[in-house]
Amino acid sequence: MHTQNTLQAASGLSASAVRIGSNHGYAFDGDNVRLDAELLIGNPEAAAAQDWALQLWACDAPFDGVAIRGTKVAELPVANQAWISALTPAFPPAGRAEHSMVLVLASGQDGSFDQVNDYANFPQTEIFVQPRLTGTTGFSLAEDSVTLNVDAIDNPRSADNLSGSLSLELWAYADSKPEGIQLAAANLGSLAGQNSWYELAIDAPLIAKPAGTWNIALLLREWTNAGYVTRDFANFALPVSWAAEAAPEAKPAAVAKPAAKPAAAPKAAAAKAVAPKAAEPKAAAAKAAPKVAAAPASVSVNKASEAELAAVKSLPKAVAAAIVAARPFKTLDELVKVKGMGVKMLDKLKGSLSL
Repeated sequence: MHTQNTLQAASGLSASAVRIGSNHGYAFDGDNVRLDAELLIGNPEAAAAQDWALQLWACDAPFDGVAIRGTKVAELPVANQAWISALTPAFPPAGRAEHSMVLVLASGQDGSFDQVNDYANFPQTEIFVQPRLTGTTGFSLAEDSVTLNVDAIDNPRSADNLSGSLSLELWAYADSKPEGIQLAAANLGSLAGQNSWYELAIDAPLIAKPAGTWNIALLLREWTNAGYVTRDFANFALPVSWAAEAAPEAKPAAVAKPAAKPAAAPKAAAAKAVAPKAAEPKAAAAKAAPKVAAAPASVSVNKASEAELAAVKSLPKAVAAAIVAARPFKTLDELVKVKGMGVKMLDKLKGSLSL
C-alpha cells in the first residue's frame, strides 16, 4: 500500500503576482535536490502579502491544472527574489514507476503552501534509482510473531553508493484511513551499491494486532537525514482480520463469612474476659491525600496518527502528514527539518507535542 497526494490548481488559474520564468530546472544530489527557477514578480505588494514556495512533484502524467495523483518530492520556501537556486531534502516516490516531473510555484500562510499559482512540466520523465524488492514477497503470521519472505533486495545505485540502514516492515492499512499501523519491523543494515541480498526469511515480533479487517503491505525503508523513507513496497491481495480482544470479566466480590461464635466461658472462671479496645486510626492516615492536577495532554510525534497530529491547534494538515512521513525523531528540535515546519511554528507547538 503506497499512498499519493493530489496536485490540483484552483479552477480558472488566474494571473499570479509571481510566475515561473523560462529558466528553471532541478538536479538530484544524494538525498537532496537542487531547485533552480527564475521568478517573475509582477505585483510586489501582492507578492509580499503571501508566503511562497517552489515544489517539485512526481506525477502519473504531465500536469495541466486538473487534479492528478502525484508525490511532492521537495518543497523550498522562497522570499521575493528574482532567482532561486538552493538544495532542499528530496523524498522521491517509492517503487519503480515512470514519473512526469512538475515544478510548482505555490503560496500559503504559516508554512502551509497549498495554493498552486503557476507550474511548469519537464519534458523528460524520471525513474528513481533506489533500493528495491525483487521477485516474490510474502509473510506468514503466528500468534506473536511474523515471518517476512523476500526473494531478493537490490541496491541498483553506483558501486560506491552505500545505502542508509534498510528496514523491512509489515504495515496494515484501512481503505478509509490514509495512515497505517506498523505490525512488524526488522533492521537489515546497509547494502552496498550494485549488490543484493537473496532468499530472506526473517522472523520478527508481531507488535500489533489491530481489530478489524486490514490491507497488508510490505515496505522497504531507508534511513536518511530526515528519518526513514519508503523506497519500495509490495501490496498483498488478501486482507487480514483480527477480532477485538474481549474485556476481562470483573471478579465477583468476595462474600464475608460470619464470624464464628466464641465458645462459652466456663462457669468456673472467676474473672470476665475483657475485649481489647480497637486501635484508633492514626491522624496522618485519616487525612485524604491531596489531589495532583493532571499535566496537560501532549501528542506524540513518533506514535500519533496523522489525524491526531492534525487535531493539534495551529498544526496544518500538510505538516502533520510530513511529520508522519519523516519520523522517528530523537528530539522535538528535529521537527524543523519537516516540510512546512518553521522555527516560529515549532516554538508555538512545543507545549502540545512530545516524543
